[in-house]
Amino acid sequence: MRGRRTRGLRSAALIAAGALALTACSSGGDSPDDAAPGDDAAGGADVAAAEEFLAPWLGEGDKGLLIDEPLDAPVEEGTHVVYLDVGTPVSAVMWQNLQAPAELLGLRLERVEVGRDAQSINSALNTVVELAPDGVINITLDPIFFEPQIAQLDEAGIPIASGSVMNTVEYGLPEAFNGPEWMTTNGGVLAAAAVVRSGGASEYVFYNVPEFPFSALELEGAQDKLAELCPDCTLRVVDIPIAELGSTAADRVVSDLQANPATEYFMAAVDEVQIGLPQKLGLAGLDVDGIAMWTAPPNYEQIAAGEQDATLSVDLNLMMWTVLDQLLREMGDQSYEWPDVQTRAATLTRITDQSNAPEDPVLGYVAIDDYQDLFAANWLAD
Repeated sequence: MRGRRTRGLRSAALIAAGALALTACSSGGDSPDDAAPGDDAAGGADVAAAEEFLAPWLGEGDKGLLIDEPLDAPVEEGTHVVYLDVGTPVSAVMWQNLQAPAELLGLRLERVEVGRDAQSINSALNTVVELAPDGVINITLDPIFFEPQIAQLDEAGIPIASGSVMNTVEYGLPEAFNGPEWMTTNGGVLAAAAVVRSGGASEYVFYNVPEFPFSALELEGAQDKLAELCPDCTLRVVDIPIAELGSTAADRVVSDLQANPATEYFMAAVDEVQIGLPQKLGLAGLDVDGIAMWTAPPNYEQIAAGEQDATLSVDLNLMMWTVLDQLLREMGDQSYEWPDVQTRAATLTRITDQSNAPEDPVLGYVAIDDYQDLFAANWLAD
């Protein structure tokens, strides 16, 4: 069992609150030999600026629903909603997170597994068209794979609400609250957190999942923020295929870190790459910490045990209730408007480490304690 080595943090507030292809990118030359990591005057990472940037993501202050106004009319009992399941562990968590609001509203919630290749996706979406539901929820599936079915569903008056889909507007779908700007913003949070939690390291790696369009945007945000905070830092990029999530992703991380011993801290687009990773790092004699987002229950268990350094928690319950809320408004042809991107990002995400790990790893991070009551009131269900 690998015990996490606590790195020097400069912010007491943060402590309390909170491969097949390799591409290297570095915007500057080597630091002077006598310059310690994090020494801003010597051209190292600006830890203080990173701490200031992270303030909205420490989980402090009051938060509210992203859309806080009632529906025009109550939801009819038996309303049929289909959930597209892409087959990842986090997708399974999100399906479970829909059960409570479905029960509250009396929805008929149906799960359709879409598979991971074009033929399977096409077949699954043809099934959805045949089911003729009242609405569809899509988490992460790129609309490019089911454009014909989008047209068919639109013709039938069946709306689609999306989460973590980056190109909804281009395909005539409603804008997702956590679209491109949301992802790049949180990518910047990953980079800033890496700088702070590593104590101002200079050698980083980002584990990218190319099949997820949002992963590239998280990477973009991390690259931009790291270049701002540390022009002389190096950020390598390593691709981890989606098929390895839940299986050999941790092995790929270990192999990469063994091949690149100068790496001081890592970031990842999805926290599933860290499931089981602490034990494998320990067996390999490696002691490199990291942070990612899209946290699954095993990640929270590792964090609580002091085995995983940190995560950028997403309140997956609030996310799914919010996506459902959008779908209900689309089904009722009711107008709404999302708040600014920082409000959206900071409302649903928070830096989590051992000091504030949730007691219930399945429930995970809860951003708004009374969110269920607030949604029930807006849905005219109380």
